[in-house]
Amino acid sequence: MAESSFKVVRDRIPEIIGISGGECVVNELSDLSFLPELEIKLKEEIEEYLESREPEELADLLEIIYRIAELRGFSKDEIEASRLRKREEKGGFEKNLILLNPFEEKDFFPILHSTDPAEFNRIVFKPESAEVIEKHGVRMRIYTTKSDCRNAAVMYQETETGHAEEFMHEISNFIYYIIEGNGTWIIEDKEHEVQAGDAVVVPAGKRFWFRGNLKQICVTAPAWEEQYEHHIRNIEL
Repeated sequence: MAESSFKVVRDRIPEIIGISGGECVVNELSDLSFLPELEIKLKEEIEEYLESREPEELADLLEIIYRIAELRGFSKDEIEASRLRKREEKGGFEKNLILLNPFEEKDFFPILHSTDPAEFNRIVFKPESAEVIEKHGVRMRIYTTKSDCRNAAVMYQETETGHAEEFMHEISNFIYYIIEGNGTWIIEDKEHEVQAGDAVVVPAGKRFWFRGNLKQICVTAPAWEEQYEHHIRNIEL
């Protein structure tokens, strides 16, 4: 297969080509169309750094990462805050450690193994005690939050049309059990058809939204926290 002639370039490259006497044809994409192209460019730049180990390639990586973050609705401050939080929770890489046993870092979630008895001062949560809200076309009855149990939060949802926002959550997995109806989950732009009796698991860090006439249970694990949720775009259902 022939290699594509299209190439993501920095903003001033066409100007620089013109000044040097050359000619080029460019197309300015929308943010939504440019994002996947930029993520392909990120993979290419990683390969170039691994070949050269030059500091300029690291600078290119940072520039692309910051732009991807911006297009996904994250600020540099949010990225830095996330880096510092993970550094505080798990440390950095200064000790040059290599894990020799077969377990992977993703298998360890200390936050999910708390045995603090103060978290379990309630066992049964009644619907009349739940907070009821409506958000992006979905009516929600929130049974538990992080203050009740940090490991998971439970809510009941009803919608005639779906969730009219694409979003992602940094640390919570979203687990849905469909009680009635059918619909479509769009996760990282891939569609998944569901119906009553199905369960849907959206991993943390994946952008998604859904449409359909649905009654369902949603569990977030660990419990949902607003500060880690990021808006991607509004959806017209």
